Amino acid sequence: MIVRPAIILIPLLATAVVSAEVVGFSATLLVICAIVGFAIAAGWTVRGKATSIPAVRPSSPDWTSHRK
Repeated sequence: MIVRPAIILIPLLATAVVSAEVVGFSATLLVICAIVGFAIAAGWTVRGKATSIPAVRPSSPDWTSHRK
C-alpha cells in the first residue's frame, strides 16, 4: 500500500515544482518588462540621454502662437 501513494505523489510533486518555476520565471519577466516600460515612459535610456516620446499636436493653424 505504500507504493501506490508514492507512484501518485512523485509526478504531482514534479509537476508542482516545474509549475512553480514557470510561474516564478514569468513573474520575473513581467516585472522586468514593467520596469523597462516605466523607464522608457519616463524618458530614460541606457546611455543616460533623455528621449522624447512623440506627442500628437493639435491640428489648429495657430499652433505656433500657443508656443510663444
